Amino acid sequence: MRFGLILCVAALAATSAAAQDQDFSKVEIKVEKLAPGVAVLFGAGGNIGVSYGEDGNVIVDDQYAPLTDKIVAAVRTLDPDAVRFLVNTHWHGDHTGGNENFGKRGAVIVPTTMSASACPRSR
Repeated sequence: MRFGLILCVAALAATSAAAQDQDFSKVEIKVEKLAPGVAVLFGAGGNIGVSYGEDGNVIVDDQYAPLTDKIVAAVRTLDPDAVRFLVNTHWHGDHTGGNENFGKRGAVIVPTTMSASACPRSR
C-alpha cells in the first residue's frame, strides 16, 4: 500500500512537472465529428471523446487543467449544453488534469477501473 502511494505521487508529480513546461495559451482544441452525436477533440495530450445530443454531453478524458475553458468552448460548438459526465480512462495528467475544473462546473466524474484503482484512497 505504501509503495503504491509513493508510486502514484511520483507519477502525478512527473506529469504535473511536464504540464508546467507547456505553454497552453498556444494550444488549439480541434474538433472532428466522427458520426452523428460523436466527435473527438485534439489538443495537448490525450484525445477527448465526446458524445453529445439531447441526452446530454459526455466527454472521455479532459487533458490538462489550463485547457478546460478551451475544451468547454469546443464542446459548445457541437452542443450548447454543459458537460454532464466526464469518464476517466486512466490517471495520467493529460487525461485527468481538468477533473477539478469540470467537477466545479457540475460534471459527474466517472472513473474506470484503470483510473479508480491507480491511486489508493484515504481511509
